[in-house]
Amino acid sequence: MSESDIREQLASLTDKQREVLDLLIAHKTSKEIARDLGISPHTVDQRIQFAKVKLGADSRGEVAQTYRRLLDGMAGTHGEPSRPLAYEETPIVAEPLPADTGRANGAALLPVPAPSAGGAGITEYRVAPELFEGRNGTVMRLGAIAVLAVMLVFIALGSVMMFDQISRTMAAQ
Repeated sequence: MSESDIREQLASLTDKQREVLDLLIAHKTSKEIARDLGISPHTVDQRIQFAKVKLGADSRGEVAQTYRRLLDGMAGTHGEPSRPLAYEETPIVAEPLPADTGRANGAALLPVPAPSAGGAGITEYRVAPELFEGRNGTVMRLGAIAVLAVMLVFIALGSVMMFDQISRTMAAQ
C-alpha cells in the first residue's frame, strides 16, 4: 500500500473516529471508550460502524487491525518506529519526602502513607469493594447475590412463621 493510499484512508476518518479507534486498538470496550471520551457507548459504536465502512472491515477486531496497520504504515513511511498509544496514561510517582527526624517540640510523629504506585493525584472512585473486581469478581458478585437472596428468604419465612404463631395464639384465646 502506497503512502498516498494510507494518507487517503486516514484522511477519510474524522478526528472523532480516530479518537475512538485509538482507544479501540488499546483493547478498550465501548463503555471504557465512552467513559474516557465523555460520550455514550451508543455513539462509540456508531463511530466504529462508520469507520468499519470507510476502512472496508467486517468486524470490530478487523477495523482495529486495519487502523493499526495504517498507523504503522504511516510511521514506517516516515522512518519512525511504532510507539505506544498517545492516550495511554503514564503513571509518574512523586519522589518521597525526606524523613524529618527533628522533634522541636517533642510531639510524636504521625505515620504518613506511602505514595501509591498507580500515579500521583489519580484517584479511582470505586462503586463496589475491590473484592468484587478482578479475576474472580463475577463469582464473588454472584455469591453475594445468592447470600442476600437466602437471607431474604429466611426473613420472609420467619415473618410468616411469626404471623402464623401469633394468629394461633390469638385464636386460642
